[in-house]
This record gives sequence, structure tokens and C-alpha cells, in this order.
Amino acid sequence: MSTLPTVLVFGGSGLTGASIVAALLEREEFEVKVPVRPSSINKPSTIELQKKGATILPFDIASSSSDVLQEFVSGADTIICAIVFTQLSLQYKLIDAAKSAGVERFVPCDFGTPGRRGVRKLHDQKLDVREYVKASGIGYTFIDVGFWYQLHLMYTDVKKAYVPWLYEASRYVYNGGVVKTAYTDLADIGKFVARIVTDPRTLNQYVFAWGEEITQQDLLKYAQKYGNPNVEIFPKSTTDLESLIAEAKEKKLGTLAYWDYHYSMWVLGENTVEMAKLPELGGALDTRELYPDMEVRPLEDYAIEFYR
Repeated sequence: MSTLPTVLVFGGSGLTGASIVAALLEREEFEVKVPVRPSSINKPSTIELQKKGATILPFDIASSSSDVLQEFVSGADTIICAIVFTQLSLQYKLIDAAKSAGVERFVPCDFGTPGRRGVRKLHDQKLDVREYVKASGIGYTFIDVGFWYQLHLMYTDVKKAYVPWLYEASRYVYNGGVVKTAYTDLADIGKFVARIVTDPRTLNQYVFAWGEEITQQDLLKYAQKYGNPNVEIFPKSTTDLESLIAEAKEKKLGTLAYWDYHYSMWVLGENTVEMAKLPELGGALDTRELYPDMEVRPLEDYAIEFYR
């Protein structure tokens, strides 16, 4: 029987979750368990986690009663949530169960960019969860990571765009493109989290992890250097972006979250370590100060791979 502390990672088969699970297993300091819906047990992503050493547990949080959920999380030292953003509300009953079961540390599903209330609906939902966590009295750590390298380089090849409209939208440059924003490589997210959840300094704290702070002008330089030297950009103003947000709200378009992020990052400049440290944004601890020995992947390194 393992004597290592147990970490339950909900959403462990997703992109963020898989990065976290891999890093936890690599440190060999934890027994890592990943609840997975029974219908997803045989998916390649689940099988890959099992091969790496994670214990896969068939479990559906959405259909579980409070008593069943409390029994399920009993014995866990730490719970990390990396669930899909459409299921954030499931965390409320998970927090109650974790508190009743004596879980020592709860990490809700954040892993995004810092910011004020009233700018992004999704971020407001995450802030609501944080308030509930604090009110519950359970030990916690809130973790933001800026924006992923993997999601924000400018597309110079339409075939690489996740969806067609991103091919052009990725090259919208706001107000000259000189505002800084923080980025982290997906693999480094897991490495940061694995350090954070064993650090007593981060208990009951908000933590900001980041790799680099760059501007849209920097993104353009990488696109020109490694993608297409004649890449076309589309200059936009704050008013242009506000119009896109208003249209998305009126027509209930799925692009709203994307434009909200752009407004927060490129207009308000909220996604920086300096902003995250402000008391009104949470008073974050800086992982680059907590772990000065940690090496992060440079964005340019990823850009070379991306454009190749």
C-alpha cells in the first residue's frame, strides 16, 4: 500500500489535466489518481495516463450524490480540478465533499489569466468558485498561468487554424500591439503545479505561474521570422474590439470568450505578473520568485516548432 500523499486530478485526461498528471508522476512524490467517466475509460488519452503510472478510477461527478462523492474523495490529500469550462459549477458539490472528507488542499479549475470582475463572464464564474472555496474553510491554492503558447501565435497557414475564423482573428493587432501579456508553455503548466501543491508557502494563497511576457509586436516578429515574412496583420482599435464583443453578446456567439480574453489582455493589460500581484486582483505569489531554479520553455522555441 502506497504511503505517498494522494492527489486526485479531476479532468486529468484533458490538455491541462494531462500536463499536470504527467508532471506529478515525474516527481515520484505522489500517488496520482484520475477520475474518468466510464464512457471515457478506453480513450487513448486515458490509456496514455495509465501507461505513465496514474491510477484510473471510473467515476462520473455529474451524476454522483453528495454521499457518494464524499466517500470517493476520502483519503485524498490534494484535489486538483482541470475540468472543462462548461462544468465549472460541478466544483461546488466537490468542494463540499472535499471539506467533509478532510482533504487538505483544493485547487479549483483556474489555469487562466488574472483580471477584474465584470470583464469576462468565464473569469467571473471562476472567481465565484474561489469565494465559495474560501467560505468553506478548506485549504486551497488558486493558480493562474497566463495564456498558453499553444493557443496564441499568429496563423500564417490556414490549415493550422483550429477553426477557420481564427486564421484572420489571430492577426488582429490592437492599438499598435505594444501591451504586454503573460504566456506559459502547456508542458510547463504541469511542472509549475507539481511544485506549487507541495509548497507550504502556497497554501491558502493565489499563485501566478508564467513563462514569458510579450506583446503582439513580438508575436508578429515570430510570425515573420518563422512563418511568412509577408504575413498580413489587421490593425484594430479598442472600439473595434468592443463592437466584436457586443455582436457576440447580441447573437450569443461562441466567439465571445475569445474576444473577452483579447480585451482583458491586449486592451486592459490585465494578464501580467505585475497586475496579478495587485491586491484587487488577488495579490498573487510569483512562481518565478518562488522557484528561481525552474527552467521554462522560451516562446521562440515553441514558435519554431509551430511554424515548421
